[in-house]
Amino acid sequence: MILFSIILFIYFLFLGYILKNIYIGNLNYLIYYLLLFLPFYTFFQLISLKLTGHVFSVHIIKYSKDFVIFSSLCVYILGYKNEWIKFSFKFSFLDKLIILFTLITLIFTVIPIGQADFISRILYSKNIFIISIVYFFGRLSIVSSEQWKFVKIILIFLVVFGFSVSGIEYFSNHHLHSILNYSEYLINIYDRMPVGNFGLSWTFERNPFQGRFAAFFSDPLEFSASLILFLSFFLFELYQSKLKSHKFINILFLVMIFCSFLFAYSRASIVSAFFILIVSLILIKKYNLLYRVFFFFIIISLLVFFNASNDFIYFLEDTLSFRELSSLGHLFEWIEGVLTIVENPFGIGLAMSGNASSVDQSIKIGGENQFLIYGIQMGIISLIIYLLMISISIYHSFKVFLLSKTNHVKSIAFVSGLTKLGLLIPLFTANAELYLFVSLFSWFLVGVTETNFLKSSQSIDNGIM
Repeated sequence: MILFSIILFIYFLFLGYILKNIYIGNLNYLIYYLLLFLPFYTFFQLISLKLTGHVFSVHIIKYSKDFVIFSSLCVYILGYKNEWIKFSFKFSFLDKLIILFTLITLIFTVIPIGQADFISRILYSKNIFIISIVYFFGRLSIVSSEQWKFVKIILIFLVVFGFSVSGIEYFSNHHLHSILNYSEYLINIYDRMPVGNFGLSWTFERNPFQGRFAAFFSDPLEFSASLILFLSFFLFELYQSKLKSHKFINILFLVMIFCSFLFAYSRASIVSAFFILIVSLILIKKYNLLYRVFFFFIIISLLVFFNASNDFIYFLEDTLSFRELSSLGHLFEWIEGVLTIVENPFGIGLAMSGNASSVDQSIKIGGENQFLIYGIQMGIISLIIYLLMISISIYHSFKVFLLSKTNHVKSIAFVSGLTKLGLLIPLFTANAELYLFVSLFSWFLVGVTETNFLKSSQSIDNGIM
């Protein structure tokens, strides 16, 4: 209990420092909170429950995140209460889409549609509202070169620490989450029984004998999705490196990231990693290197295929043909989701689909595709809007990367665009907006990039660029 009190005291000191700066108008300090707290969000809760044995300590940590986001919004609005007449803000098409998506969410929260109760709808919609708030905080933030360098330091720490922890888990074939009583956490916090051969959940295993590992993230799927963001960042650093020593260091980080992909073993994220590697080479016009990557990939694939065990070949064939249990589960969920949208094109109500804690699993429909989850709950219009939000985010990010002359702005645009692009496959196979770190941090970067996109567009219109 004393140890937890010390940890909690340090956390609240950090929280106070972040809130102090946000409350006086330094909105970009939110980026430090997203980076330093959200990767450890579940890990922190597990430690608190193990050290105290009280559910209340977990709720303090869980809702501190919501307090930071919503209180920052309130203080920001109240701080400008006498300035709204003078306040000017040019809304982009992406801004309008996100506002419209938020308004639809608000309507479905208030109107009693579906079997979920009002509290469940509020808790579910809260997570969507947070995405919108974080995005607009990004729109209003100016991230300097010095601040982006500090972001790099934090990302290096996360990559090295994540690789180290997941590596130890992999070679010992023992989950850190088991040591921290993740099963007890599921029962006491989410009223869900642990499942699978490791007594955690199915996402923590690749087969009955070999686990998938999450390091300090909530589960292997969130860890692997976050690796997509790390990969995007260090690919840019590698491409911009001019000294051989810097190239070597960045290659070392990339090796750590690819090893971590294998430890987490999310097939969707592994495919995404190769996809964004190819797209990144196209963006920087390294076509010769692209051909070499293709050639190397083909050679490695042939070597793996002809030297792999029969079990691996059968697993690969079953995955591609949707005969493997996990792939088959995705397929059934997709079919159920599509049929529900066809039968209910205007939605069946919030908190009726997906794997969020506010969704009653006994009444949920679908849950293995973020796009279908929104479509099931709020109708086909919301699904189209969300698709447009993602697509425009990627397009505008790539435009800023190509047009900007400022290195750190190019880096932010590169990371936001490739991360959103890389998350497309996980979004098709999971409720991926629940991965708080990569979801909120990438939406913040999209907001920052959108501001730079408008500046670039205005410069072109004025004949400056």
